[in-house]
Amino acid sequence: MTEFLITRRDFAKGAAGVITAGTVAGIPSVVQARTMKYGTAAAPSSISARFAVEYFKTVKERTGGEVDFEVFAGNLGVGEKALIEGTSLGTVDGAGTAYTGTREFDIFYSPYFFRDAEHAGRVANGALREATTRVLLDRYDVQYLGLGRAGAWNLFMRTKIDSFDDLKGMKIRASEIEGQVRGLKHLGAAPTVIAFNELYGALQSGIVDGASTLASLAIPVKFYEVTKYIVRNDFGWGLDKYFISSKIWKSFSAGSKQVMLDTFNELEPALYLDRVNSEAGPSYAKWEELNGAGTVLELDASAAQTAMEPENKRMAEEVFGAGAWEKIQAG
Repeated sequence: MTEFLITRRDFAKGAAGVITAGTVAGIPSVVQARTMKYGTAAAPSSISARFAVEYFKTVKERTGGEVDFEVFAGNLGVGEKALIEGTSLGTVDGAGTAYTGTREFDIFYSPYFFRDAEHAGRVANGALREATTRVLLDRYDVQYLGLGRAGAWNLFMRTKIDSFDDLKGMKIRASEIEGQVRGLKHLGAAPTVIAFNELYGALQSGIVDGASTLASLAIPVKFYEVTKYIVRNDFGWGLDKYFISSKIWKSFSAGSKQVMLDTFNELEPALYLDRVNSEAGPSYAKWEELNGAGTVLELDASAAQTAMEPENKRMAEEVFGAGAWEKIQAG
């Protein structure tokens, strides 16, 4: 696998070079550029960056070189919000982010909104695909390619809980994502929005009693040093969104557009979801090795699932309209 590591200055120069080339010729850069720029805030070794490299390599081969993206990963010096806005503005031609700032994607992060990873994939690429594609086009002028299932969110706790009822009154860190915040609140917790780069310190100092975040981060971010327990039940799903500038999209032939969509759906299960499962799975054994036997908890989720259903239905119908929850359940 090829890995790309560039500085923020190099990234800006590369994007500017593409724009300048088109400007000199008096036509949009997206038409003239042969190699386009795809950015991710994730490290080159991350599953999201590795998937992007392999995805665009395959697409280039299948389109005879019409679609050719170079993947820039690692030290970009910009976050996910800047990447999606940069794609909208044309400073980068495509990107992959968990962040979108849209309700249509944010409610997906609510606990038990989906039954499992397979259900999430079917719904996101089926019943709700038209609506999620439209919202990214309307808000950012980008074409949605697909969704990478980045793994389950787990609860990391400073003290042991025996059921989800024990969350009542506890301060639990959440991302600034509607589904997480409303879900935790509905279960009786006190959701506390804290930036990820401040989370370790907040757990260490006891500002929060626990946190909801990706299970795959348990060992790499050393959460075992500042929390004793991890609740391995799926508590929502991490979902990475891939997109490119709509101007770029419009420049491709109809056949190449279909290749991009079909290839994404073909490769994502093995090159994204399966890797998440195989690479994140051993973290639970490592957690107990570091924190002791019995520190990985598996709770009876039936009561929490039942409790979340009416709230998830409310969110789904607020965002996607009447009857949306039934479509989601049928997915």
